[in-house]
Amino acid sequence: MSAVTVTRVGQVGVIRVDAPPVNAISQAVRQGLWDAVEAIVADPRVAVGVLICAGRTFMAGADASELGKPPVPPHLNDLVLFIESCPKPVVAAIHGQALGGGLEIALACSHRVAVSNARLGLPEVNLGFVPGAGGTQRLPRLIGVEPALEMAVEGQPVAAQNALETGLINAITEDLEPDAMAFAATLIGVDPTPVKLNRPIAAESFEADVFDRWRAMCGRRKRGLDAPLAVIDAVQAAAGPDFQAGLDTERALSLRLRKSPQSTALRHIFFAERATYKVDGLDLSQAGDLSSVAVIGAGTMGAGIAQVFAAQDIPVTLVEISEEAAQAGLERVRDNLEQAVKRGKLDAAQAETILAQVTPTTDYQALASTDLVIEAAVEDMAIKKQIFARLDRACHPDAILATNTSYLDINEIATATSRPDRVAGLHFFSPAQIMKLVEIIRTDSTNPAVTATLAAVLKKLGKVGVIAGVCHGFIGNRMYQAYQREAGLLMLECGSPEPVDAALRQFGMAIGPFEVLDLSGIDIGYLMRKALPDGAVHPLAFQVHDRLVEMDRKGRKTQAGFYSYGAGSINLDDTVLTLIRDIAKKARIAHRGLSVQEITDRCIRALHDEGKAILSEGVAAKPGDIDVVFVNGYGFPRHRGGPMYHGKNVVG
Repeated sequence: MSAVTVTRVGQVGVIRVDAPPVNAISQAVRQGLWDAVEAIVADPRVAVGVLICAGRTFMAGADASELGKPPVPPHLNDLVLFIESCPKPVVAAIHGQALGGGLEIALACSHRVAVSNARLGLPEVNLGFVPGAGGTQRLPRLIGVEPALEMAVEGQPVAAQNALETGLINAITEDLEPDAMAFAATLIGVDPTPVKLNRPIAAESFEADVFDRWRAMCGRRKRGLDAPLAVIDAVQAAAGPDFQAGLDTERALSLRLRKSPQSTALRHIFFAERATYKVDGLDLSQAGDLSSVAVIGAGTMGAGIAQVFAAQDIPVTLVEISEEAAQAGLERVRDNLEQAVKRGKLDAAQAETILAQVTPTTDYQALASTDLVIEAAVEDMAIKKQIFARLDRACHPDAILATNTSYLDINEIATATSRPDRVAGLHFFSPAQIMKLVEIIRTDSTNPAVTATLAAVLKKLGKVGVIAGVCHGFIGNRMYQAYQREAGLLMLECGSPEPVDAALRQFGMAIGPFEVLDLSGIDIGYLMRKALPDGAVHPLAFQVHDRLVEMDRKGRKTQAGFYSYGAGSINLDDTVLTLIRDIAKKARIAHRGLSVQEITDRCIRALHDEGKAILSEGVAAKPGDIDVVFVNGYGFPRHRGGPMYHGKNVVG
């Protein structure tokens, strides 16, 4: 069957793309579109064309399988110019997503209509390059320079209503094909030339400093990234007098960045995220249905997890030890939702609908028909085993019992039940309602269908799930412990936490390792280490950390940790510097200056080496899974691809 077909309905030529699953713009689709446009141009009975796609979406971008391969004509930029040259109006009828090359094709059409839940965008910046088929040239001509910068620099799709308000689409339709046909009929006999997007942009339509302002913003918010700045350069070229010169600038930028290390790394993590469920023993077709969920523990984490499920219209029972604690948990959910409304992520009605899905209780008997229970209580093995024994008695035999533990042995937790095959880990990252990463922990006994069910529900929730095995800390926290260990040793050599934090920030981490500990609380790691057997922790790496906790310097919550906090300021103080110097002296560690390169190389080497051990033990299935965890859970710079990918260049 051809990927593109042409039919005629009266004077309307219908060009239909049918290349499942997402109508990716492969060579077959490009050639089919070229031939289709030729056909409607040549047919005197056709006065107007409608471009529509079968399946669940409009064209959602390039064919990923062609990335990195020699291009085969017709090239997308040539196809877009050819569609734009059509002397007859062409209406793009959009449903699902029109992304990247899909939007560039839609921009080449003279008109665009979309269903109300459609989304349109230029996400190429997220893969480290610039749109290469005129997206940065036609978009500002259609919707204005600043709105175009917003779309192309941020790389986030916009909803149909936003697209209508900016002029990106001409109309929102209820029934796409008949409405698009009716809209096309109004264009019979209309010359499309005046609405083609190759005319100059009026200088008075945008502020003269707009490009400088956006570059300054990127310097603050997109530090170290090449593609956002290149996108700004491309849009600025669109503001020039010569349309073809702008296209040439955009194309040159796109081709150069596609070969860059940043783009290669970003593409690596893009594909790694889509391959996390490609592991032995996982078959998503085995997934069962989950119609109800319960969360045990209504603290910050439990409330966040409850909100995640409720936001997807899944009823949640929130269980606590007292009515007061249960109601406090519901109020945490309410507070989270109110914050989301203030940020414009939800409207008030949506927030109330989500909150109505959460039912607080103290009664475990309310869980008798619940399909999935997630325990989010304190990190104490005895308490967790008590909870799981109680859940085993209260829940129906097929219910899945999951724990949100960060590092405890889930094999041992499972022994508290009569159903170890129905027990697994769901390690959400905080705040659960915002962070996308979840580690799915398979125990030695977890039924493959249970893992598949958890993976399927996380996909529904919009989370990035990574399969892991049981070990202390699983993938993420075990890796992070190695990172913090090396940072602690580096601090002893430097004589201060600040050079280590500064080097890792310069590398691209959101904040440095000691800043992280101050933010989360140094005592969390202290208590975890105290529970480990002798010899499990490096004898020197965490001595400063432990002494600080014993001095009641636990981080920001006590106004003092590695740094001192007060009146909006963050400062090093002599107490910490003296402590570091004394511990280093006793350990016979000589003070020396360390370069940024050495600090970052040693931290990445520590991550990479721990990752190799995790792989050899089968805790993680593949290096890309480790990269996904660290990029999405620990702020590793996405444009460096993850510690395993980047570490190859450090470790070899």
